[in-house]
Amino acid sequence: MNERHLIYLLKDVMIDLMELRPDLPKAEAYAKAFVAYTLYGWVEVWFQRGMQESAEEMRQLFQSQGL
Repeated sequence: MNERHLIYLLKDVMIDLMELRPDLPKAEAYAKAFVAYTLYGWVEVWFQRGMQESAEEMRQLFQSQGL
């Protein structure tokens, strides 16, 4: 995905999974946006770094950030 510049498709999937819609109450909309875009950013960087870290390492890194 990263090499073909298709990572944006993953963002669209995450937004759909979070059911992020403009008609949501503002607190819910911003919370869902935070989660969706944070996960997207982590995955994008992971891809760009060549997916060096295992899924377990990624989970530990994510948890160590308090997310």
